[in-house]
Amino acid sequence: MNSKITHIKNLVHFAYIDNELHEKEKEFIKKVGERLGLDEKLVDEQIQKNSSSTPLLPTNEILRFILLDDIFNLIVIDNVIADEEISECKKIAKNFGFEEEIVDSFIAKLQKHIIHGFVDNKTDLFIKNELFKLTSKNYTDEKYN
Repeated sequence: MNSKITHIKNLVHFAYIDNELHEKEKEFIKKVGERLGLDEKLVDEQIQKNSSSTPLLPTNEILRFILLDDIFNLIVIDNVIADEEISECKKIAKNFGFEEEIVDSFIAKLQKHIIHGFVDNKTDLFIKNELFKLTSKNYTDEKYN
């Protein structure tokens, strides 16, 4: 349960990073909370807390992937990617072992999606595919040799 709440706290942190909680961001966080099996009241409490400090990041590789996926979906949900969101994405991605250039490239692709008006489900699929490409390049097969 604690890792689920931390996941929500990370999303809330990102939702407020540009000093504006968009209604679509709030709805997205609630959907993630529902997906995680959290009580809606608990999710609402986390949204209202609006902690300015960055919550703990997951150490588990799968949870990191899920968090990045949710973060990227969150920052595009309002069709605006703020500079503060980009900066915070770079910080998180670096913590996860990604180069800053990778995040820049990824954000540029997301901005093209916004400009060209791709529908949400296509953007969601695009994010998952791009994250898969990034993470598959991030690992080597050395441990199997």
